[in-house]
Amino acid sequence: MTEESLSVHERPREGLRDRILALRSQPLMALVDDDGLLLLAEHARSATYHEGEVVVREGEPSRSMFVVLEGSVVVSYDGKKPVAWGVGTAFGTLALFARKPSGLAVAGNGTRLLEIPAAALENALDENHSLLRSALAVTGSDVLKSRGNLPADPDVPREIDEGTYYSEPRSMVERLLELRAGNFRYMNLEALIELARQMVEVRYPAGASIWSAGDVSTHSLSIDCGRVHCTASDGKSCDVGKGFSIGVLDVWGPRRRVYGARAETDVIAYRIEFESFLTLLESHVEVGIELLRGFARALLAVRSGR
Repeated sequence: MTEESLSVHERPREGLRDRILALRSQPLMALVDDDGLLLLAEHARSATYHEGEVVVREGEPSRSMFVVLEGSVVVSYDGKKPVAWGVGTAFGTLALFARKPSGLAVAGNGTRLLEIPAAALENALDENHSLLRSALAVTGSDVLKSRGNLPADPDVPREIDEGTYYSEPRSMVERLLELRAGNFRYMNLEALIELARQMVEVRYPAGASIWSAGDVSTHSLSIDCGRVHCTASDGKSCDVGKGFSIGVLDVWGPRRRVYGARAETDVIAYRIEFESFLTLLESHVEVGIELLRGFARALLAVRSGR
């Protein structure tokens, strides 16, 4: 919708309370405090669309998060099967988080949307920790489900690097170099140093149970050496090795282990406590936002079939 047409279609502005309630109904906002909701609601506007009117053109930069208040919207990506979003659902958020182009969104009959501009959402993520934490919890849980509740897709063949076993603990400098080269390379040096100080080396002999499905999720493990076998409740499984982190997604989501993990070989890993990592994110918000972007990119890749 152009700025010119917005003035024609826009309804009188709903009350702040109505906009807050509409946002509160979204799973993405489940853990957001009142201050966070207010930050978003103050910038939200509703707009009506005629049947067949294009809400967002495919390939455009993501400009807003949309909540369907009335009617419906059909969204499609790259010619894939369209998905209909009805009253109470939201769309456009993943593309916005991932900084990817929008899909095609077309309005149904009598459609009214609550639109939160991209800049307002980005600013709120930066200013309100509860919004960032809630977004990480929901998207992290969705990524885990998309992989069959396993740390990696069991249907995608992968080469596993088991690394080289070592007897002496790594020095702080060696840990930093490993972090720089691995999953945390997006962090700035100050955040990397803080994370390296939080990490505790743990070792498991071959055959040891690391955790079982249903255990409380309190930490993640960054594997530095060895092979770990992970099994979901439906019997599907996958193996992971050096450079892989396990337990990351379930600490963000259900806070219970959704798969069991067992050491196939002798394993050396680094334990990162969830609450300590949350403290790091409060000091280095950019780390959490980049993690969120990674979750969103992973979900978009699954949904687009790539």
